Amino acid sequence: MSRFDYERVAKIHPAGTILETDAYGVIRHVGIATGYGTVIHASRRYGQVLETSEKLFSRGKPIRTIPHGSKLSGSQLVVRARGKIGQRYGVLTRNCEHFVAWVISGQARSGQLGPLDLGRH
Repeated sequence: MSRFDYERVAKIHPAGTILETDAYGVIRHVGIATGYGTVIHASRRYGQVLETSEKLFSRGKPIRTIPHGSKLSGSQLVVRARGKIGQRYGVLTRNCEHFVAWVISGQARSGQLGPLDLGRH
């Protein structure tokens, strides 16, 4: 038995897959799968973009995959996402949705914020 959470994942999501889980009530949390059992995401809890195990990302809640129409390959998406590791989190400007939207399209947007969206990356 491994001591690393990412080595105990039942299903490895392919690199570049968008993962979603419930965060707080109706609020969703999203991130980018690396293909190695880890997820890169903008975390309010840790105050930055970071790479964690799927278990830490989802906090034990079910994970769903979200389709996207990016022309970039999965590995290219992971490279873009890793380039943002360490970037500070901001609920109105740099939340998890802003981060994932930027990785996919180059435009930081957050549909959950609606008119409050001030996305900048």
